[in-house]
Amino acid sequence: MAIKTIISREELSEIAASRYAEAERLFAEGHFAGAMFLGGSSLECYLKLAICVTLRLDGLPSIFKIHDLEGLILCSGFDAELQTDHAVKQAFDEVRQEWGKDGRETLLYGSPAEFDRDRAEQFLQNLQDPKCGIIPWLKSRLS
Repeated sequence: MAIKTIISREELSEIAASRYAEAERLFAEGHFAGAMFLGGSSLECYLKLAICVTLRLDGLPSIFKIHDLEGLILCSGFDAELQTDHAVKQAFDEVRQEWGKDGRETLLYGSPAEFDRDRAEQFLQNLQDPKCGIIPWLKSRLS
């Protein structure tokens, strides 16, 4: 029986990269909540791509249409490995705390004034720092 998917691995990869590029543009323009929202969305896409790789699927099944970063890292199969890399784990935990349990709620419905440059910069650094960012760490395991 073929598993019905909602998006292909290739599309997830393209969207993940695009969302992060959009996050950087929003950050540069001073739209900090939006930058954090799209940065978190990028991480979601990379985690969903990791699930596809781990499960050897060509696309993402609808069951993974969730926004829970902790649940996604667990389903990706990389949670145990993440626990051993303390710097990346700390970055992931900080992103997860900002993102919230169900993802986008705080960033979507919170006041933009709550999200200043420093907060957004730290969030994006936790995502993309070459040494301890969760996205480069994750991408290195997907190659």
